[in-house]
Amino acid sequence: MLTSLGTSPDLFTTPDPTLVVLTTELAKLDSLIKSKDGSKQINQAIDDQTELVYALLKDFIIYVNKIAKGDKTVIVLSGFDCNDEPVSRDIPGKALIKRVEDGSTACSAKIYAEALEYADRYKVEIATSIDGPWTTMLDFGSLNKLEIRDLIRGQTIYIRISGGNNYGWGIPSEPVVFIPR
Repeated sequence: MLTSLGTSPDLFTTPDPTLVVLTTELAKLDSLIKSKDGSKQINQAIDDQTELVYALLKDFIIYVNKIAKGDKTVIVLSGFDCNDEPVSRDIPGKALIKRVEDGSTACSAKIYAEALEYADRYKVEIATSIDGPWTTMLDFGSLNKLEIRDLIRGQTIYIRISGGNNYGWGIPSEPVVFIPR
């Protein structure tokens, strides 16, 4: 993708973010991955840098779509896949939490859940009562990163998750009780 954008400066005159910013952030991610030693600090740094690179790539997609204005050849030239096949997707079904355990930091919780068909994001909500009100703690998370932080030590909370996609959020899971340490 970087090569395609770089070799077509007449089409992509002002990429947002710039190619220099993206290549710099990609290089940082690459060096963090190479220095991976199993420590929580490096792992967290890799996660944070991955999210940053993902956000930059998402901005590139938006930029390319603005330039393309529906022109398939420009999208293909940019290095992105262009698929004309309509994809049938439903709203995900009811989520299922397998277990909740202490997270990687104090007063955090890691949630493990079953993957849902059609879900490409997950939302974590908490409440101090099983009847709510529910507060969203994590929105648009992946199954591998369902960890919530900054909870109150010793306070009983209820946790539920929902799967979602572009069409909306599915049915929330049954609430699971958890006490942060």
